[in-house]
Amino acid sequence: MLGPETRAADTTASRATATYVGRSACAHCHPQQIAQWGGSAHDLALQEASKETVRGDFANASIVRGGVTTRFTQRDGKFYVRTDGPDGKLADFEILYTFGVAPLQQYLIALPGGRLQALSVAWDTRPKAAGGQRWFHLYPKQDIRAGDPLHWTGIGQNWNFMCAECHATNLRKAFAADRKEYRTTWAEMGVGCEACHGPGAAHVAWAQAKRDGKAVNATGNGLVTALDERRNVTWNAVAATGNAQRSA
Repeated sequence: MLGPETRAADTTASRATATYVGRSACAHCHPQQIAQWGGSAHDLALQEASKETVRGDFANASIVRGGVTTRFTQRDGKFYVRTDGPDGKLADFEILYTFGVAPLQQYLIALPGGRLQALSVAWDTRPKAAGGQRWFHLYPKQDIRAGDPLHWTGIGQNWNFMCAECHATNLRKAFAADRKEYRTTWAEMGVGCEACHGPGAAHVAWAQAKRDGKAVNATGNGLVTALDERRNVTWNAVAATGNAQRSA
């Protein structure tokens, strides 16, 4: 949410024509901001599943709920879960992405129709002393079976529809009603600079022209959305809450 001293302004760039450049292009001129953002919940909101990003126990760990044993394993560098699928039968599903990072991490599985589904068994990333480092079900008191909208294969756990917009930059759901399928795309995983500032190509061009001593349009610095904070005001993560706090 934009604070009281922040205004959003349309500038010389237009969302219809500007293109996204990615965090690496921003890092050249804004290393301090990139350093503050790196490792944050925004940065880690969506990641490809790998040994560096997966925090859950996939060393043949399991959880039993409602008569269903859900088991987590690894093989050939990939992560898998064996659980009840859309038909209610046990099957192996590959984890493609991690979804969120703290205090819990969920996992996304691809199903037909371009759907990414969020597994209802999540990993508690808190320290063990705080009750974490364990698998748990998001609906512990409900007997949710295949066919229920809240089952991990149901519409209530469909990432494209329910969650995606807040976990990727320039997210386009691209749902085709006639085919009942998604062709979802994003410019960048996680909530990057351009999620708030808009596509940055015009801003990068403005900065390059300025460095080269060429005439530039100073209005908005080429940003689609200019976040006009007071001078020297920053937003920094507070370790105790995990949320950002304004410096003044």
